[in-house]
Amino acid sequence: MFDGRLVQEIVNLNKNYWMTTMEMMKGWQKQNEKMWNALLDQGVVAHQEGRKLLQDWHNQTKQHQEQYNDLMENAWEKAETVFGTTPKTGK
Repeated sequence: MFDGRLVQEIVNLNKNYWMTTMEMMKGWQKQNEKMWNALLDQGVVAHQEGRKLLQDWHNQTKQHQEQYNDLMENAWEKAETVFGTTPKTGK
């Protein structure tokens, strides 16, 4: 049988890894967005039709990332409930 504290620590460790990864991805996406906007503003990458296509692609990517993030946060809350940890207390 597993020690409850060990399971809690494993859940917390995995959640922290996930949160760190998501923060890094958000930072990368912000930098990528700045780069695309700069290129699009300068007209180097595309004409108006291509610009709209790239902007739509970027907006969909951002929306899907936010949906994934919300889904995972919900899953972590459920895992914390199941294993007896809470986001506020960590106990």
